[in-house]
Amino acid sequence: MFYQTSLGACAPVLLIDSPADPALPRHSRIPARTAIMLCGASRPTALRILDGCVALYRELADGRRLILDILGPGRLLGEALVDVQQCKAIALTLTHVESVDMDRESASAATAMRQMLLRAQSHALLLGRKSASERVATALLDLAGQFARKSRASAGANRTSFFLHLTRADLADWLGLTLETVSRCLGALKRSRLIAFDQPELITIRDRTALEALACGHSSARTA
Repeated sequence: MFYQTSLGACAPVLLIDSPADPALPRHSRIPARTAIMLCGASRPTALRILDGCVALYRELADGRRLILDILGPGRLLGEALVDVQQCKAIALTLTHVESVDMDRESASAATAMRQMLLRAQSHALLLGRKSASERVATALLDLAGQFARKSRASAGANRTSFFLHLTRADLADWLGLTLETVSRCLGALKRSRLIAFDQPELITIRDRTALEALACGHSSARTA
């Protein structure tokens, strides 16, 4: 059962038509926790995320929510890439985007579609076969890959820090877990010194090799 959450009041943001001059893309900033409308543009338009974080999700009739994907810088989001009748999107933090004419950037569109497909397949595997601890480890590695902060060279290649734009409830809805299970897994990973966080929003992966092993199911140490 997915943890039931409430998105709160959201102001919709229409997709922006691409400007006539392709050298001058239209930029926009979307406030945190603002819904993004995935249809309504008069041209085949998508949004490219320049900075920030967007969640793509679906809701059931009883209010339960499943986050399908988390999109970070460089990802595309638009009517040509998702089922706009079923899916919704929300900016989880202040997000800077630019509009992209999909007709002019067919190569980017094809790459984005392939990326969406591969990530959907990986998410299906996560939900269908991975344990709670494996799911949380996989999510942390994915988020570190999308939102890693620039670190000092002395920090070591095995350590990565990133800002966690998702709440614990968001993580639960993404991973098909309860809020309590997510919190318990994060605590166990911290006690095992695989990750560290003094603030809930700032995560440091201390042992990437061990976390990757856990995510793949190769580690004998289980946190849940």
